[in-house]
Amino acid sequence: MPPPIPCCVDVPAAEALLRYGLTELLRGLGLTPDWVRRGDARLVVSADGAAEAGPLGLQVASRALADLAAPHLPAVADLGWVDVRGERWPVPVGSPGRTDRLGDLIAGSAWWLAGLQEHAMGARDRHGRVPFDASLQAALGDAPGGPLRPAVDAYRAHLGAALRAHGIETPGRTWGGAPWSVALTHDLDAVRTRRMRALAGDLRRGRPVAALRRALGPDRRRASIDALHALAARHGTPATWFVKPGAWTPEDVPGGLDPWLVRRLRRWEAEGHEVGWHPGYGTHGHPARWATEADRFETAFGRLPTLARTHFLRWTEPDTPRTLAASGVRLDSTLGFAEHPGFRRGTAQPFRLFDPVADRGTDLWEMPLALMDATLTDYLGLGPKAMGERIAAVFAAARESGGVAVVLWHNQLGADTAAWEAGVDALDHALGQARADSAGIGPLEALLSAWNRD
Repeated sequence: MPPPIPCCVDVPAAEALLRYGLTELLRGLGLTPDWVRRGDARLVVSADGAAEAGPLGLQVASRALADLAAPHLPAVADLGWVDVRGERWPVPVGSPGRTDRLGDLIAGSAWWLAGLQEHAMGARDRHGRVPFDASLQAALGDAPGGPLRPAVDAYRAHLGAALRAHGIETPGRTWGGAPWSVALTHDLDAVRTRRMRALAGDLRRGRPVAALRRALGPDRRRASIDALHALAARHGTPATWFVKPGAWTPEDVPGGLDPWLVRRLRRWEAEGHEVGWHPGYGTHGHPARWATEADRFETAFGRLPTLARTHFLRWTEPDTPRTLAASGVRLDSTLGFAEHPGFRRGTAQPFRLFDPVADRGTDLWEMPLALMDATLTDYLGLGPKAMGERIAAVFAAARESGGVAVVLWHNQLGADTAAWEAGVDALDHALGQARADSAGIGPLEALLSAWNRD
């Protein structure tokens, strides 16, 4: 158990959010808050100008409290900033200019982690997702606080230094002894190639050799699943596999719980691999479909799902996390940007989600998605060399934060096998370099368990 530190949040107007922000910052430092009365606290969060008690007072500016109450998306010129290890880091709440208030960093952490940026953004793409281009991270670019320089983790380092200066030890956390980690995950959106349709298409385009190869050769979607299993084995790790129990719309491909796949995954679970739920595109906004998919998953694997990532990264708060939790899910890994690598909620570390309507933290963990193959190929149009560079940049950000780079790599969906294999080769090389850089590599639930133990 992490050592407790007696804490008090004496700001009734934003108590739940400030408690949440402080809890998540302390969690990454290897501490847990023990909520006590103000006079018994070693760490007090209070409104600006209030009298302090205890050795460490964290004051929150009135402007920061107003920004929590009515979230908005600040322009870069209107950001506050804090100096951490010689770098200026943005603070999205409070007044512009430099802040030395640790309390403002608590409020800023709540703003990022509770998704207040997303609630303040009116823009959504055609799939109902938060668009990267409209985010503060996009505006910041490569600067600290941008997509690959998560601000919350810098706030945590700054708070840790302040705690140690006041005689409070911060044991920190590792990933089973590793200082950072990579989580290897796969969304299996389609398990079988529709051979007759593909064959007819090749013949129609005057490609008889390709048609013959499709008709007689191995199914590329199945073969690529085995290739991803071999990739994990080369790096001595299991992976997390997300399967689709439902197909409700044209964006959902039928056959996600193909018996061939279920047999393999049940066998691979004995090797330490994890199987999670990939709710279909058409489950969004349809409670009965969520229940149907959970039941199908239970029938296939003999248990309800505890891990999830939604198809197309569709997410609406509070409905999506509430539905997942009610279905038995305890760990989600949906919250990434589809169009850009990086850390959507401003952290590379696991955290508990916040329910903005109930105004409280929840028991649902988030391991934020940092990197998706489709981002590199479909959205950014990168070749193998540039893909390797982007993967390395994401891994470097996770290493700097002592966090986790959650990687999503699909099995092959398109017809270009050579391009898919080149992408896997780029990931293979990056995983080897990560191991050389002391990363722990593994599946989601096992990594979170190791992080929580340390």
